[in-house]
Amino acid sequence: MSPSAEIALQLHPFQAAAVANIKAQAVALRPDALETISHIFRMSNVPIETLANVRQAIAQHARIALHFHPDRPARSGHTVVEALLEDGRYKNQFETGISNGLVATQLGGARDDWERNLFKGAYHGSKVLDTAKSAFNPALRPKYGALDLVRNSDGPAPRFGSCYFLLRPEVSSRSTFTYGGSQAAPKDVGTVDEFDAILAALLEECFTRDTALGVENVRPKGMLELIRGLSKSTLVEANYKRLPSRNLDHLIEAQIHGDVLLSRDVEALVVDPSFFLRGDTGPLLKALSETYEFPLIFHHGFQMPTESCPSDFRGPTMPSLAARVAYKGTVVVQAIGEGVRSLVADAEQWADRGTVAEVLQELKLLWHVLVRYG
Repeated sequence: MSPSAEIALQLHPFQAAAVANIKAQAVALRPDALETISHIFRMSNVPIETLANVRQAIAQHARIALHFHPDRPARSGHTVVEALLEDGRYKNQFETGISNGLVATQLGGARDDWERNLFKGAYHGSKVLDTAKSAFNPALRPKYGALDLVRNSDGPAPRFGSCYFLLRPEVSSRSTFTYGGSQAAPKDVGTVDEFDAILAALLEECFTRDTALGVENVRPKGMLELIRGLSKSTLVEANYKRLPSRNLDHLIEAQIHGDVLLSRDVEALVVDPSFFLRGDTGPLLKALSETYEFPLIFHHGFQMPTESCPSDFRGPTMPSLAARVAYKGTVVVQAIGEGVRSLVADAEQWADRGTVAEVLQELKLLWHVLVRYG
């Protein structure tokens, strides 16, 4: 039995049911998806026989990326990287109380409702057990990432974090996928072995918009070539020195069911270089890679002079916030993180900008500005 099969057998019944529910939805979507794929292949002068190779490349070589900000304070009082170093396990927002998207960690909250709808009640005891006794065991809930099909240097979903773990391909066998964020209830879903609906949506976007997943000027044939190139090593450091995609909005969301253990499931850690300029986050990231034995890779990074901060992308308050957190006139993600920790430690000194929740949202938006313009 393969390691991935052994892990799949260890899934809690709720987790296994969630994967099965998405797979059943994907099977129902397959006929229409194949019709779309066949049409686009024909229009793009791509032999339909190529489809088998594309499916194989995704199943065997595509990695899920887990984006995170390592210096953000967690519920425990530690920073995220400190908690990862201590626990050796990547946790979901129900466990940590933090998220780079919407934080909604209560039963009946937005995230709980999204998961109920997406997985057809699998995590709520529906059709799995006669009781919903374990329905709100936080540790059972999925972890959220993005499937990396095009290897942008800043990762497939930089909106959600400046650093990212690249997971081993075996993790995909116990993961589910949606074309776009699950909060929008996307219709195209899949598993790694029932991926046609998501592939059809991806190719249709390339066909109609000439862009997808942060890649500009890409037609379906070019996207297929990128996917087939996934068989090349992920650990070529020169690839991560390329200019970032600056992609804030377009992703294939991954929901990982079961534990994510750093020692077993992580293939590499890709980080923003600003964490190594000052402070203790850089050394902690290095310790994380050494402790759990995966390579540490630097991506291109983001930096923005304060005078370059726009007032018409994430609101008119961004330039003044940029000036407040900047280090020597430049905004980097490490400086934004210092602002977050300062706010959490002493909210009074930030009261001129609003409540803690309002300023946290502003700082989150400043990260979006840095990704786009840095």
